[in-house]
Amino acid sequence: MAHPDRVAGLILWASFVNGAQAYQATERTTLVDLAEGNWEFFLQTIAQGKGWLDPREVRAYVDILKQCSTQKDYLSFIKWSSESDITPLLPEVHTPALVLHPRAFSDVKVEEAMRLASMLPNARLVLLESERFLPTAELVEPALRAITEFIADVTGSPASEIGRSGPSAFRTILFTDLVGHTEMMQRLGDAKGRDVLREHERITREVLKANGGTEVKTMGDGFMASFGSVTKAVECAIALQRAFAEREGEPLNVRVGLNAGEPIEEDGDLFGATVILASRIAAKAEGGEILVADTVRGLCSGKGFLFADRGDFVAKGFEEPVRVYEVRWRDG
Repeated sequence: MAHPDRVAGLILWASFVNGAQAYQATERTTLVDLAEGNWEFFLQTIAQGKGWLDPREVRAYVDILKQCSTQKDYLSFIKWSSESDITPLLPEVHTPALVLHPRAFSDVKVEEAMRLASMLPNARLVLLESERFLPTAELVEPALRAITEFIADVTGSPASEIGRSGPSAFRTILFTDLVGHTEMMQRLGDAKGRDVLREHERITREVLKANGGTEVKTMGDGFMASFGSVTKAVECAIALQRAFAEREGEPLNVRVGLNAGEPIEEDGDLFGATVILASRIAAKAEGGEILVADTVRGLCSGKGFLFADRGDFVAKGFEEPVRVYEVRWRDG
C-alpha cells in the first residue's frame, strides 16, 4: 500500500487474488453481455441472485447498485477485475486485514479467500457458513461479530464498546406498554395496583437481562430497551409475551413494538426517528401482540420466526406509510 499510515485495517469480503482464475471466461462474458444489452434488467438479475433476497430487499439493493455505479463504470470495473492479478503486491501489504468469505459461495471459491489470506503478511481469515454473496440473514450476526473483534484489535478499543457508542450505532429498539394500566389501578386501588406493576417490572427486567437487552428507561407502565442483535430483540419480545401469558393472577396484557436503525444517543438515552417509529409501532399493537417494522422482519429472514403481514399505516410524524408485521409467538 502506498500510504499505510492512512489505513488502520482492511476488511475484505468475497475477494480474490487473480481475476482470471476467479472468474470463468463464460461467466465474465455473460455478465458483460447482459450489462451492455440491458442495464436495468442486469441490475435486477444481480439483485435477485439465487433467491437470497425477498422482493422488497431486491428493490432496495437495486437502488443501492444504481447509486454506487453507472453502466460505464461497471463495465470498466468488470474488465479490470477479471484481468487483474495482485499476487506481486500482497507480500508488501503489512496492514492488518480481515478476509471474510461465505464458505459455500460458488461464484468465488473458498480457495480464493484462503489463498488471499495466506499471501497477506498480517491477515485473519474467517469463513462463514453460507452460500450468500450478500451479508444478510444468517450472515449478519457472525459477520458483525468478526468485524467488531477485528476493529477492537486494530484500534485497541474494547469489543463491547464497538458499535455501542456514538450517534450512528445500529440498534434494535423495543417498546412495551401495559394495556389498560389506568383502569387496572382504579379497579384494584393504589396498593394492589402497584404490586401488579412491580411484578410487570420484575418480569420485564429479568427477560431483558436474559436476552441481552439494555433497559433505556421505564415509563411506569412500559419500557424502552435496545439490542445490538435484531434476533435477540425478537426473541426477547416473544419471551416477554410468553412470560406474561404464563403468569397467574391479574392478567398483564402487554403490547410490544420493534424497529431497527441508527438512533441518536445522548446521556444514556436514545432519540430520533428510529426510536419514535418503534414507539408508534408499539402503540399500533393490541395487548399480547408483537408488531415489528419491515426492517426488523427483513433482518430476521431465515431465522425461523413467523410473521403475518399487517399492512401499511401512516405513523404520526412520518410522511411515508410504514409496513408492519405481527410476530406469531403462540404455539400451535
